[in-house]
Amino acid sequence: MPQNIEALSGSCVAIPCSFTLGSGYESSLTASCKGIWRKGWRRVHVFDSSLTGTGLNTIQGNLTGNLQQKECTTILNDFTSYFNDYFCFRLECDNALKYNFPGRVTIDVKEYPSKPTLSPATVDVMEGASVSLVCSAAAPCPSLPPTLTWTPTLSDSVEDLQETPNRVITSLLNFTASHVHHGEKISCTALYKRQAGKSDKSSKTYLTVTVLYPPKNTSVSVSPSGSVVEGSSVTLTCNSNSNPAVKNYTWYRVNGTEAVTLGSGESFTLDSKASDSGEYCCEALHALGAEKATVVQLDIQCKLYTLYFCSGMIRDVIEGFGALASQDSRLQFLLAWVQNICHAIFEKTKCQ
Repeated sequence: MPQNIEALSGSCVAIPCSFTLGSGYESSLTASCKGIWRKGWRRVHVFDSSLTGTGLNTIQGNLTGNLQQKECTTILNDFTSYFNDYFCFRLECDNALKYNFPGRVTIDVKEYPSKPTLSPATVDVMEGASVSLVCSAAAPCPSLPPTLTWTPTLSDSVEDLQETPNRVITSLLNFTASHVHHGEKISCTALYKRQAGKSDKSSKTYLTVTVLYPPKNTSVSVSPSGSVVEGSSVTLTCNSNSNPAVKNYTWYRVNGTEAVTLGSGESFTLDSKASDSGEYCCEALHALGAEKATVVQLDIQCKLYTLYFCSGMIRDVIEGFGALASQDSRLQFLLAWVQNICHAIFEKTKCQ
């Protein structure tokens, strides 16, 4: 027998068991033999295979092994923490063969199932690599093995369930590592059903996936966005997604098919002039690769001082005349005339 078995309260537990006999007792091993399980140091009889189905046993169960083939494997049902102890096996036959075997098994009854085991315990791979994860969970009750579930269910995953001889259920998950899996928590949940209508119990184990990948989704952001008046500061920032993070950036000004290198760094600042209008892009450089962003158009507007002068003159006139400007039609006409002249000058003024 194993030295220790972990059982779930409210479920059955299988005790793998076999024995040997001295050569002089082989002929005494007949169909009359029965198996008895005794509990604790007082050797209290809790199960007698000859009483199976009668309800007279302290613990209900079934001796599934064939005693004539020296197999004593037994399933004990609806195990509870009250029976948390060690157990010994006794063989009794309707002849001289009656023997208390010295071996014992300790059955540890848990109210909650142990967490399943994930192998490998960590995943640290390059993008594109094949990953295989194995989830293993104890199956102490053969008739109610746990159901294993993976979360998330990856699009290219393949599950293969199998039961091993040592009462363990395993599930195999295969997937190809992608950058979208980086930082993903993958969990395996073992769901245990119990006997006599008792509620299900579950346990979970998870790991966090680390995927190394080159720059992706590289782009340029502009602050402030939209049109910029010359003389004001404008900052271009290169954004990229990679693992490990990008540390090297190169900036270019694009002119047709030609690209002029401007500098390096995650951000690039211009004290803008009208001549700075044009297309800009950045490149994220990484040990695993490089990626260029889509070009952005920078529009630098001229600062037209004539417009500012005219606007100021109109404002001064309105403030000087005060409320009269809104009541005298001649003043309103004069103001409209000045405003039209300013706009005409604005249209003809060129950037210097």
